Amino acid sequence: MKLSKIFTVAGLAVLVALGSTSCQSKKAKEAAERAAAEAAAKAEAERLAAEAAAKAARVFKLSDAVTAVKSDVVADDADSYRQAVKDAIAGTAYGSSSFALPTAGVTYASERCDLNPATKELLKELLDVYNQTNKEAVILIEPYANDTKDCEYNKAIAVERANLVRNWLYAMQVPARKVKVVCPCKAAKYDGSQRRVNVSIAE
Repeated sequence: MKLSKIFTVAGLAVLVALGSTSCQSKKAKEAAERAAAEAAAKAEAERLAAEAAAKAARVFKLSDAVTAVKSDVVADDADSYRQAVKDAIAGTAYGSSSFALPTAGVTYASERCDLNPATKELLKELLDVYNQTNKEAVILIEPYANDTKDCEYNKAIAVERANLVRNWLYAMQVPARKVKVVCPCKAAKYDGSQRRVNVSIAE
């Protein structure tokens, strides 16, 4: 073989080798970049998860060092009361010493004063949460009188409803000094009904 052909073949071999090396180098670089991107994505996911966990750890929890306070939220049944409590806890700042406890709105049929099973379940929800606090606040009972009949009659039936709620709380071992019944009022209306007793936590 002539010397020039030998050089040509050798040159082609070198080029092929260089091309192969270049291709391998490019693949290795792409693989490294892909691995770096995956690592960065994993690190970001871990960072976000850690932030979420830290935020969850800061969520306010009831304890016997917390004082319950009155909330503007009024719940008329046990399910809505539970949800209102969950929402209030989630919205309470970590380290807070007070907790806005929703009001239990006890409603009545016309001419009725009794505490039916649904009413007792609602009151039990309020009491269960109150018992998880330091119980420094007072349970406030506010009856609302109707204005469709004789004023004295309306006041009397409103007081009777409030007293039955008070007596139920006494039966549940709530001290008398921690329960306050206010006189019937007609000013405020909730959901269009004045046949109501609101049970809330006052500071």
